[in-house]
Amino acid sequence: MRAPAAMAHATLVGSDPPDLCSPVAVPRSLPGDPRCATGVVLPGVPSAVRLTFNEPVELVGRGVRVLAPTGRRVDRGPARASGSVVTMPLDPAGAGTYVVVWRVIARDTHPSQGIFAFSVGRPSVPAGGAVTAASQGAGSISGLILQVAARALHLIGYALSFGVLAFRQTVLRSLGLAAGADVNRRIWRLVGIGVLALLIAEPLALVAQTSSLGAGTRGPLDPEAIGDVLDSSFGRVLAQRLGAALLLWVLVGATGTGPDRAVGAALLLGVAVACIDGQAAHAAGARPEWLGLGLNTLHVAAMGAWVGGVVGLLGVWRIGSLAARRRQIAVRTGRVAIASLAVLAGTGTGMAAQHLAGISSLFNTTYGRALAAKLGVLLVAAALAWAATHAPEDRRRAWWVREAAALLAVLALAGLLASLPPPV
Repeated sequence: MRAPAAMAHATLVGSDPPDLCSPVAVPRSLPGDPRCATGVVLPGVPSAVRLTFNEPVELVGRGVRVLAPTGRRVDRGPARASGSVVTMPLDPAGAGTYVVVWRVIARDTHPSQGIFAFSVGRPSVPAGGAVTAASQGAGSISGLILQVAARALHLIGYALSFGVLAFRQTVLRSLGLAAGADVNRRIWRLVGIGVLALLIAEPLALVAQTSSLGAGTRGPLDPEAIGDVLDSSFGRVLAQRLGAALLLWVLVGATGTGPDRAVGAALLLGVAVACIDGQAAHAAGARPEWLGLGLNTLHVAAMGAWVGGVVGLLGVWRIGSLAARRRQIAVRTGRVAIASLAVLAGTGTGMAAQHLAGISSLFNTTYGRALAAKLGVLLVAAALAWAATHAPEDRRRAWWVREAAALLAVLALAGLLASLPPPV
C-alpha cells in the first residue's frame, strides 16, 4: 500500500500512528509484508495524525488526507504545520483500515508526498483504490523528469539572455563593437530566444510540481492541484521568475531608445534572478542560509556568463565587419571564461562542502555521482576552450561549438542535480 520514496528533499522520519514500512521505522516491516497495506492495529481512532519530517515543511493544499474504511474523508483540516511537525485532527469513523496521504513542500520548494495505513480494531480492505503505490511512484518519476527538464530549460534561457547580454557589455561594448546593425541583430536574436526559454520553463515547472505531488483526480492539470501548488512557496518563486522574464522582455524592447541603460538594468535583473533561483535550490536549506544563497547566486551568474559568452562569440564570429577584430574578441571572451571558471570552482567547492557528507558521497550517492558527472563535463568544456585558443583562427569556431555543447550538457546535469536530494 505504500508508495516508493520520491526524489524529494523533505523526508518523513516519524509518524503517530506509526508507519510500519517506513525506512526509519523500528522495527521495520519489509516491503511486501501484508502489514504494509493495513498498518499498525490500534484499539481506537486517534484524535489526530502527526507527521514528523527531517526539516521544516510547508503544506500543499490541506496537506494531509485521511480516508476511513468506508472511503469517507475523516480529516478535520486543514492540517497545522509547526516547523517539521504536521498535525491533522480526525473524526472517528469505526473499525477497519484508514489510509493517510500527505503532500508537503520543503524549504527549497522541492515536493514530497507519501502514503501509509493504520487500522482500528481490525484490518480491512483499504479504501481509496485510486491512491495506490503504483500511481504514486509513477507520478514521482514523471515529476522528476519534468523537474529536470524545467530547470535545465530555465538555466539555458538564463545563459542565452543574461549571459549573452553580459558578453555584449564586457566584450563587444568594451571594444566599441556593439553599435553595428549586424551585431545587434545577432545579439538580440539570441537574447530573444533566451527570454522565450525562460517563459516556457515556468509553466513546465508548474506541471512538474503537480506531477511530483501526485496531482489530482484530473492529472497534473487539475485546477485544484495547480491552485494548491501556486499557493505555496514554490508558487511565489515561480511568480518572481515569470515576472523577471517579462520584465526582461520589456527591457529588451526598450533598447531602441536607450540600449546601454536598458542593458545595464537587465544585467542587474540577471543577478536578482540568480538570487531568486537559490530560493528553489539546495541553497535554501544551507546553514547559514545567506551563505548558501550567496554562493548559489555567484555560481549561477558565472555559469551564465561563460555559456552566454561562448554562444555570443559564435553568433558574431562570422560577421564580415568584425573580421579584423576577431582576435581581440576571442581574447576578451577567453578572459571572461577564465574568470567564470574561477568563480565556479570556488562556489562549487563551497556548495559541495555543505551538501556532501564527504568525498565518498561522490561515489556512493545518486546526488554525488550526478555532481561528479557535472564536474567531469565542466573540465571537458575547459579543455575544449583551451584547445580553441591554440587552434588556427579558421578552426577555432569548431572547437567553440564543441565547448558550447559541453556547457549545455553541464546545464542539463545542473538541472538534474538541483532536483535530487543531497546527502546532507
